Amino acid sequence: MTAMPPVVKNGVPLAFVLMLLGAPRAALADGLSGFLEYGFGSGTNKVRDISGATSNSSSSNFLQRYNLAFDRSLYPSLLLKGGGLFEGTTQHGSFEGRDSRSTAERLSPYLELSLRTPFVGSGIGYRRREDMSSANGVSAPKEIQDLYTFDFSLNPSDLPTLSFNYGHRDLYDENRTMRNIALDDFTWSSNYRSTQGLELNYGGGYSLMQDRLLQSENTSLSNAVRAAYSGKIPWRSVTYQTSYNFNIQNSQVSSGSAYVSQVGQQLALITGNVSPTVTEGQLGTFQPLNLVRPQSELPPAVPKQNNIGMSFAVDTEVNTLFLAVTSATLGGTHPSVTSLKNYERLFTWQIYTSKDGVNWSILPAGMEPTVAVGSNPATVGDQTGFVFDFKPGVRTRYIKIVETPVPLTAPFPADINPDSIVAVSLQASTVLQAAPGKSASSSSSAGVFNFNARAQLSPNVSYDLGLVFTHSKTDQASLSTTTLVNNGLSLVYRVSDAASLNGRLTEEFSLDPEGEVRNMLTYNAAFSLMSLPTLTHSLVYGGRTEFAPEGTVISNSIFLNNSAQLYQGLSSVLAAGFSTTSRSTGEVSDSVSFTFGADIVPNRYVTMTLSYQDQTGQQSGGGKPESKTYTRTAAANVTYRPFDALYLTGGYGLTMQDNRSDVTLQNYSIGWAPFRGGDLQFAFGYNEALDSTGNQKTKSMLPSLRWNIRPGATLDISYSVQQTTSDLSGSTDSRALSAHLRIAL
Repeated sequence: MTAMPPVVKNGVPLAFVLMLLGAPRAALADGLSGFLEYGFGSGTNKVRDISGATSNSSSSNFLQRYNLAFDRSLYPSLLLKGGGLFEGTTQHGSFEGRDSRSTAERLSPYLELSLRTPFVGSGIGYRRREDMSSANGVSAPKEIQDLYTFDFSLNPSDLPTLSFNYGHRDLYDENRTMRNIALDDFTWSSNYRSTQGLELNYGGGYSLMQDRLLQSENTSLSNAVRAAYSGKIPWRSVTYQTSYNFNIQNSQVSSGSAYVSQVGQQLALITGNVSPTVTEGQLGTFQPLNLVRPQSELPPAVPKQNNIGMSFAVDTEVNTLFLAVTSATLGGTHPSVTSLKNYERLFTWQIYTSKDGVNWSILPAGMEPTVAVGSNPATVGDQTGFVFDFKPGVRTRYIKIVETPVPLTAPFPADINPDSIVAVSLQASTVLQAAPGKSASSSSSAGVFNFNARAQLSPNVSYDLGLVFTHSKTDQASLSTTTLVNNGLSLVYRVSDAASLNGRLTEEFSLDPEGEVRNMLTYNAAFSLMSLPTLTHSLVYGGRTEFAPEGTVISNSIFLNNSAQLYQGLSSVLAAGFSTTSRSTGEVSDSVSFTFGADIVPNRYVTMTLSYQDQTGQQSGGGKPESKTYTRTAAANVTYRPFDALYLTGGYGLTMQDNRSDVTLQNYSIGWAPFRGGDLQFAFGYNEALDSTGNQKTKSMLPSLRWNIRPGATLDISYSVQQTTSDLSGSTDSRALSAHLRIAL
């Protein structure tokens, strides 16, 4: 372990810290607040592969953070605020005898004056940020950002609201030789909503960016309007909602290039490398994904992949992607470009596009992306990450990046967590290029019209109608439109107090920008029965027939679900189902599934769970050889908590798959927290997991201590040990100590 640095730096004496620990908080002046914060972390990591080769690494880091803020009411509703933050981190690292040292410091003062009333609001402010860093004794130029802001808003009752914001930023290094950018941003908006269901919204923005080193200027003007109305017709209890959104954007660049942002919905998915593959599979809701494998984690038997993508309302031109990342460290979350460049060549990336969001194709030959670490090229800001260029670009509805997590290699800068570089957002753009001494412009527009209506034909039957029409146009492409119409009948019928029936029949028609027509029928029905207050059943049928240019696809499924509360402390679920899909090519896919689960609570100290799942699939026809697959999993878990401060858990799992050896998993853990509710709190955790794949065994131990010194002052200390051994990949031994002290003024 590396010794902890002293808690004395930059003229902050230890006596002052001790004084703050004992000082009563009430002695501080009204409107004045702040805190002191210190953090220390140290760790070692030893990896031994199956050949016997060993590598050792260690690291330690120290954080200090000082914050002071004040606020003062000059007049009623007129508030003056100000303050500042200083933070610094120092990190030492060693890998195979090679030592490294890096530091990062940030100073950020601010001052704001604001007027806030229910009718009017206004404010002006100034913020400054200075970033300083060094690595192995070599200092980087100081990076400075000055921000001036002004805002004004009116909020009259029953009338349109109005808001206006202006910001000016200067971004430069201390010598103004590497960066010297001025950015002006204007935004405005107005909103109106009536009690009769009418809603009107308007928003706009103008930005001007001047690069004084490159002598280039970029401007962007955007306007967006939205009109919506909802109402009700007494006849047949008809309700309806309709809206229209339209936006237009113009960009211009002189003597250089500019990036025009393309608005889309972010998507994400974590998969293995087999099912779904990178060329097949629908992405889901976006979530932050870790791009690296933690140092103490051995390679999984099936490598995980990160799928990070975007979808657009219509076919959109894209030739640049920016993947923003964070790395949670003692000093903050945003790594610098300089630190990220250490790992630029470590990652491997692939880019895929899709028309339907399910079937994916890799970028064509000659358009392989170039990847570089940098800031978001479309906006000037604090985000850092990876920039993907693949000119001349593609027109697509869906696009995604595929990456397999890899471990980072030492040394580790102060703003890089060895176990965590997390992708937090994906942004798409296209490049607007101007010849030297000339200017170029680009414009785009898009609109979406929505209409939805529902008619209650009878107490049990309702009819729905929906229409979505989109249009878009850019300088590079002609007018593009899509049309989607869906209508359906819904049935909800209460057979008795214990039984109910519901069903729905829906027809959907779509016309894509290429003129291809798709038609789909979906139909489903469900019958629910509560034969006893503790016994319920449901039978669900669903089907879909899709008519498309590439062929017809018919899918049907039926599932039976049962749940029972047999008696107090014993409940179970039992479900079984069958699904089949046939294509016009003659290909047929069948699947049978069975699920059982039970929760057993014999007394208030013991909880047990049992589960079993069986899924069998078969494919035939379509000129392909017949194939069968199955997956069976069984698991049992027991938790014993004799009293609140102690718990013990154990679990066993078995997985069986065709053409693979059976895999067993065992897991044991213990948790102990003897001093709950006191100023001094201790906790201890131990976990052991056994995986028959490669005879892998993982042990981890985590004792931790929290001392509530006084209100607003806490000290947290923890120590962790994790050891992993495997016949396939070797062994790892990781140990880490962390301490964190925070003192509120």
